Amino acid sequence: MNPYKTIKLEISERTGRLTLNRPDVRNAFNDQMIGELKEAFARAAEHKDLVALVISGSGSVFSAGADLNWMKSTIDNTFEENRAESSNLQELFSQLYHLPVPTIAMVHGACIGGANGLAAASDIVLAEEQTRFRFSEVKVGLIPATIAPYIMERMGAQAAKYYMLTGKTFLGEEALRNRLVNATGNQEKLDTELDILLKELPANSPQAMRATKRLIHQISMTSDPQQIREETVNAIAGARVSSDGQEGMQAFLEKRKPRWVTD
Repeated sequence: MNPYKTIKLEISERTGRLTLNRPDVRNAFNDQMIGELKEAFARAAEHKDLVALVISGSGSVFSAGADLNWMKSTIDNTFEENRAESSNLQELFSQLYHLPVPTIAMVHGACIGGANGLAAASDIVLAEEQTRFRFSEVKVGLIPATIAPYIMERMGAQAAKYYMLTGKTFLGEEALRNRLVNATGNQEKLDTELDILLKELPANSPQAMRATKRLIHQISMTSDPQQIREETVNAIAGARVSSDGQEGMQAFLEKRKPRWVTD
């Protein structure tokens, strides 16, 4: 039974599938969806053996961004009320970005405004080639503030300026060239790519993938060479004495599969 009203979450064996489920409004998000997404991410994080969380949208598009009715309800909010709403949204993207489970966003149809934050905060983004991307905030006098850190990490400052300042629409191939997505193609090609990923990831140590993701984030957030050296040395030392590290090295020496490979 699905406990949510605006999303679906299915966890089967070691893979989770999260679906934005408001197709009647093109999966636009409101405060209820934000709350349900945060709860679903927390549930996914609790599954220590989960090797992937796939995020997609039902219906014709991935997401059209913010719900117009939700935006209308906040138009008379005070600065502090708007700050609280924005903080809640920022927490959502941060929670997704720091989720220990590897995340894969499957983007199709359209990815507008804040929906780009869901995509960019994911680890891997697969987008259909005809997907329409747009940072539409400047068209209505707003700015893409809470998603900016994740967009800039993927695209870089110059590309972010170009697309965020113009608000122009661009398609999957252009998103690929500007590193907003990792792969593009038709639905069949992307389904095949997803199948490949979902076969590769279960062959990896869950502990090692979580530690690798954490290390990448730590390195990206500092420019201090000494701190980076310390982080990398501590990370590999910790991995070697971890239960998965010990098991993996022993399995390699004994020419057998480690315990997390179940097939």
